Amino acid sequence: MYLNEKAWEVEPEDLYEASDALKNFLDVYKVLAGKYGRPEGYVPSEDEPYFRSVTYSIAKWLSEVDIEYRRLYLSFWNRRCVYTPDEEYEVYEGHTALRGGTEAVLNDSFMLSICLDDRWKRAEIPAVLFSLADNAESPVVVRNVFSAAQLAEEPLAAALKATFAITIYTYEDLWERRSRLFPHLRFCPSVKRDLENLEKSYIRQIVKKLSELEEYSSKYPGQPFRPELLTKTTPESDSTMDMYQKQHTFRDENGVEYEASWHMRFTGISGRIFFVPDYTDTEMLVCYIGKKLPNATYPT
Repeated sequence: MYLNEKAWEVEPEDLYEASDALKNFLDVYKVLAGKYGRPEGYVPSEDEPYFRSVTYSIAKWLSEVDIEYRRLYLSFWNRRCVYTPDEEYEVYEGHTALRGGTEAVLNDSFMLSICLDDRWKRAEIPAVLFSLADNAESPVVVRNVFSAAQLAEEPLAAALKATFAITIYTYEDLWERRSRLFPHLRFCPSVKRDLENLEKSYIRQIVKKLSELEEYSSKYPGQPFRPELLTKTTPESDSTMDMYQKQHTFRDENGVEYEASWHMRFTGISGRIFFVPDYTDTEMLVCYIGKKLPNATYPT
């Protein structure tokens, strides 16, 4: 889940409200870390949660609260995953840009909010997704978690359980089990090296995205590719493929070259999974997993 950085910017009315809001937030975290085995939360790279108060800081609260909540907060913060916000899209709620909301929408996930303002006490937050590359916008809904009670309700409970249908702890394990876990996906040999260069914190997202590709391939063999059935899956532009053809060309297990334009995204490093959707009638070819490849809009 992605921390709603804006929810922390509200000035609490008093010390009791601040303390109650933090405890409620950590009650949510306790369920995520315990029942669902999800102790990490995604936090924008430059952000540190704090109260906009000159009289009541996180440090002061930690010095006063009971030991259970102190341990929960330290667990949350020490096990956080820091990500670089996406530079191609932005989600706005009214006039407010939500980095956590942006990543939640792009990755078909949830935003995690602390309740210092009734504005964030909503399970669904209407918003607008802006594409900075082509200056387009579309209405979206940000799924928002603000209470531990929500985690036992559908459809949130089902979505969380689905996330953990496959348990993988290392990239080595993922590579060794790829044929059994994803029988409708083939992998370029270079993907093994890609995985070796990634931080462990991205593994859940990568497994989720590969599972999505596997499910699609098993359901629609031999049919024309329908990217709208996958989460935020887009092709590179023609100009990008002309300018950076070499960087988007990969060899399969037989040494045959393929150009990969279609890609999914994952959070942390502006991550991308490039693939060939029509490798065979029943299989996709996963070509690359890693940092965003250079393109015409954002050359690197």
